[in-house]
Amino acid sequence: MPPNLSGRAEWFIVLVFFAGSFAFTASFFAEPLHDPFGLATTVALTCVAEALAVRLHQGGKVSISTAGIVVAGIVWGLPGAALASATVTLTGWAFAPRAGAVKLAFNFGQHSLASLAGPALLLPFTTDQLISNPAVAITVGVGVGMVIFGVSSSAVTGIIGLTSGKPLLATYKANFPWLVPHYAALGAVGGGLGVAYHVLGIAGLAILAIPLLLARYSMKQVLDQTRDNVLRLERSNQQLQGAYLEIRTMSDELSRAYTGTLESLVAALDVRDQETRGHSVRVATHSLDIARMLGIKDEQELATIYRGALMHDVGKIGVPDAILLKPSKLTDEEWEFMRRHPAMGYRILAQVPYLRPTAKIVLAHHERWDGDGYPRRLKGEDIPLGARIFAICDTYDAIISDRPYRKGQEPDAAFQEILRCAGSQFDPRVVEAFEAAFPRWREEEVGGTTRRPLYLPSWRREDDEDAADLAAS
Repeated sequence: MPPNLSGRAEWFIVLVFFAGSFAFTASFFAEPLHDPFGLATTVALTCVAEALAVRLHQGGKVSISTAGIVVAGIVWGLPGAALASATVTLTGWAFAPRAGAVKLAFNFGQHSLASLAGPALLLPFTTDQLISNPAVAITVGVGVGMVIFGVSSSAVTGIIGLTSGKPLLATYKANFPWLVPHYAALGAVGGGLGVAYHVLGIAGLAILAIPLLLARYSMKQVLDQTRDNVLRLERSNQQLQGAYLEIRTMSDELSRAYTGTLESLVAALDVRDQETRGHSVRVATHSLDIARMLGIKDEQELATIYRGALMHDVGKIGVPDAILLKPSKLTDEEWEFMRRHPAMGYRILAQVPYLRPTAKIVLAHHERWDGDGYPRRLKGEDIPLGARIFAICDTYDAIISDRPYRKGQEPDAAFQEILRCAGSQFDPRVVEAFEAAFPRWREEEVGGTTRRPLYLPSWRREDDEDAADLAAS
């Protein structure tokens, strides 16, 4: 037995072989043979039909030899069907590539069982009853063909199921239903050929075999054309997959280039305001932490949250240095002007189509959960999730970082302040995610960038440390 067969599959093959051998032997005790020359001719034609079986693209084959088995059963009874079936088995084995003895034994068993079960339908009829009434012969022929199909398909379904582990019903539905009309038609043809043999002898059988061969030729033409079309479709599919991968690679590179451009812009803003240097990158990195804590896995959504946090202060381009860099507290009028920067940032980013989702976060990054924020006084779930995440990260970084008018506080102080403001300034659900991320944040260097941003472009990740130190100085 082949090493890849399970124990149950091996026993199944042995059972089918011995049952088929018994059926083959018993067939010759059912009735005596007659007209050996006619039977030999029928068996030879059946052998030719099996040799001309059309192979399918995905494996397997389609043959018209079942018609020969039906003819042999109608005219010569069970012995004739057994001989024709054995011929089909040997011919198929001889023409099959890499067919071993195990496959020969299994096919002999299942074909012999089928050739006994199918022609057994003929036992209630005499030969004269069948061949004198074409309608009866054709009808019974259809029945014989369907029984042969049923026994063979059941045996093959069983061995496939045992070797693959798939359910038997699913295996049958995936492989055999389309063959039902094929076997029914061949059974009908076999019944008609039996009548033709009775009336015209071997000449009638040979003449009517020609349409069968033409049908086989037409079948082969259709299948060959189908195979060619399938191969062309497979090649086209491979080309499309290659093109898709190229486009996806280009899209990823373009996305990284966009993000690199944004990070460069933020770096330029940091040069303008040295007191908040690195703030945007730290807040963007922390925003990704909380987003993942909340179960966000979509890369596009994560990128939008990252960019929104990164670009939240882009609107400060429109804030004069006298206000932005003022070392003391701002007046009411100056705060009123400063509060315009979310809207100014939105107008800047919304002009770029792929940054419009990011622009919505920038516009809402100073809104509060209780509706007391600005510029639109949004409340609760009306605030974009990215902006709700950012609000916590921004507050945390602002508390622990130094400002012109105060020193930064300890991370634990920022932690307590954020917990205190849950439900008023901050979304309580996002605060819970912040609590989970805080132990790792506490270990980070205050004001530093201990972790590189996830969306930093590859060309920037590969910069040498000397260049980074030079830029920092």
